[in-house]
Amino acid sequence: MESIPPSYTPSPPSPSYSTQLLPGEQTVEETRRRSPQALNTGVFRRITDSTTLVLKDQQPGSITPVYGRNGLVRGHISLRSSEGLVEVTLKLEGHLRLETSGAAITTLVASDSYSLWSSSSTEPCPMTLPFTIFFPSTFMDRCKPQPLPPSFEHKLATCTYTLSVVISRPRRFLSSFRSSDCLVVPVCYHPRSRPHTPMLPSDVPFMTTVKSSPEEWHQVLSTMNATQSSRLTPVQCLLFIPSSQVYPLSETIPFHLQLRAPSSSLAPFIDKSAPNHGLPVLSSEEISIRVYILRQVVVKIFEEQKSSNRIIGEGKLTCSSPLPDNHHSYRNVPLGKGIDCLDWDGELQYTEEVTIGSFATNPLSVRDFIVLSLEPLQPLKCPLLASKHLHPIRLVTDPWSDHAVTW
Repeated sequence: MESIPPSYTPSPPSPSYSTQLLPGEQTVEETRRRSPQALNTGVFRRITDSTTLVLKDQQPGSITPVYGRNGLVRGHISLRSSEGLVEVTLKLEGHLRLETSGAAITTLVASDSYSLWSSSSTEPCPMTLPFTIFFPSTFMDRCKPQPLPPSFEHKLATCTYTLSVVISRPRRFLSSFRSSDCLVVPVCYHPRSRPHTPMLPSDVPFMTTVKSSPEEWHQVLSTMNATQSSRLTPVQCLLFIPSSQVYPLSETIPFHLQLRAPSSSLAPFIDKSAPNHGLPVLSSEEISIRVYILRQVVVKIFEEQKSSNRIIGEGKLTCSSPLPDNHHSYRNVPLGKGIDCLDWDGELQYTEEVTIGSFATNPLSVRDFIVLSLEPLQPLKCPLLASKHLHPIRLVTDPWSDHAVTW
């Protein structure tokens, strides 16, 4: 016996909504959305004898057009003459060039072609051809989508993008063949990114925030060992960095460094010739203490991997008072009997003008690290061994904002 489906009553229409508040209503929370095109009012022009390419939504005075992730590429092409044309095409291309042992490999990471007009159309070719396209955000590598790398230039890898206008005409004596005029404009692909949470201001004292908001700090542990003959206890190194571990390129990064060990192990860190004001003085004769930002460019082709490192930021350290004995940070590594502490506050500042954040795509990745380096200046005389600890972080192009922004 077949079952009969129940009858349904049509749902009432949904109520109408408006952004305008009614009497007695108030806004609890609002997310403002603004487009970068609203901020970029400039126009880029490239003019030749036969063609003019106009690109909108650029910063006034910009030399190279810039587009973000899924960026809107809009403008128009003006033709001096449309007589005898076969086709007008707009092409967006990207090339990733990688340097390997004795050779260079180039990969096509973007290849989009748009026919703006062709002779198969029933309409004559207009003198002005408007267009609106989107910058791709991925490319296919071995049948897998990969994030499109930003415009990038390095000795190991170069990623470039171009926007081309191709004007096709029949050849004068061979009408079945085409001749083409091509206008090529380099463009910059600059995808933007933000941290998911704000970072504490660098001018706020560490001691103040670590007590009231311990969740704002991430603790990085490492050890500086001693020579076997010295019989000294290794030095425990605690580096406190903002907990998000995602930092904008436009802001300094605050940190706090604490060294824990018996006084005999910490002695090389104290400058005995300096006046004693109750604070440790960074020794310039025994051990170099350095905190810096390291950028690593990695290229991997088949089984071969090449990397290159450079320092893009340096830390400035100043002595500070130690944490109280009952502070929560001692819970993971208790401050044992006979253990002393040396403390420094610091700021990491970029020493180079870096505009590209960390990114990873096959076969190119740009990785960033905060490095704590403790290095004896006279290794043969110092009872402590050199220590270098790399902690991965992510650098982003823009600071945190409570306003949603479309890019």
